[in-house]
Amino acid sequence: MENEDIIELINKAIKKDEESFKKLIHLIEPEMYKISKIRLKEDEYIYDVIQETIILIYKHLKKLRNKELFRTWAMRILMNECNKTYKKIKKNRLKFSTYEENKNIIYEDFEEIESEINMNKLFECLNDYEKIEIILYYRDNYTIKEIAEIVNEPEGTVKSRMHRAKEKMKKCIKEGNLYE
Repeated sequence: MENEDIIELINKAIKKDEESFKKLIHLIEPEMYKISKIRLKEDEYIYDVIQETIILIYKHLKKLRNKELFRTWAMRILMNECNKTYKKIKKNRLKFSTYEENKNIIYEDFEEIESEINMNKLFECLNDYEKIEIILYYRDNYTIKEIAEIVNEPEGTVKSRMHRAKEKMKKCIKEGNLYE
């Protein structure tokens, strides 16, 4: 969807057009889920955080200064909500599993399974922020500047963290830790 279309949806949503707001949320929902999944891991918390984020977006949409940065702004709200929830969970000493595997997924191609396993193994080498930044950059095509805004860190920190993440992943590949 073009920036002009998104800006038009935002303008309509500000004027309480529910359909436009739903379309805006529909555009970013997959990314919201991915980011929340990395940080929180359990669907129970993920859906609560996404719901709270949507409410906050709705309440504060009229305060958005640069409408072209809607996705970045929304992801920053999501990250803040994820961090709040993560702190609450940690405070209550709940333990997370590293990954939840969906055993009901049927893969038609063995290479797809192998690729998925390899990516999960590579991601085990990374901390949550590294995973989020790598996914935002390589899969969702955010710029370093946008990622820095989302995670509320300087661009240099994001660049350094991404460099370290890539080095960790290279080391994991070289050591052959993908099939253990």
